[in-house]
Amino acid sequence: MVTKGIDRCLFAFPPEEWAAFKANIKANANLSARGRQLSRMFFSMAFEATLDRQGRVLIPTKLARYAGLQRDVTITGVDDRLEIWATEEWDRYVTDADESFTEIVEEFAGRDLRG
Repeated sequence: MVTKGIDRCLFAFPPEEWAAFKANIKANANLSARGRQLSRMFFSMAFEATLDRQGRVLIPTKLARYAGLQRDVTITGVDDRLEIWATEEWDRYVTDADESFTEIVEEFAGRDLRG
């Protein structure tokens, strides 16, 4: 399944991971307005991706437009999913993340890792 992702990318899940992701959203997106909005954003945009004979997937226009996909794309593996990015947007994201990488690691590790 492919759906709208976070940070202007698309998420692509294998079937078993999609089921787990969907269950997690449903369990945590109770009847609140924000929960309904979250569910709608992920589920209304989702589609079952099938490969053509050359191993390509046709991304629906609404998702391609959201992610800014045009010619060059970057696909990254992130834990239980793939992320599909416009290459220019991915490069910008990585550059920004690299600048604060040490601080991010320290925040999540809870200790100074600079040595």
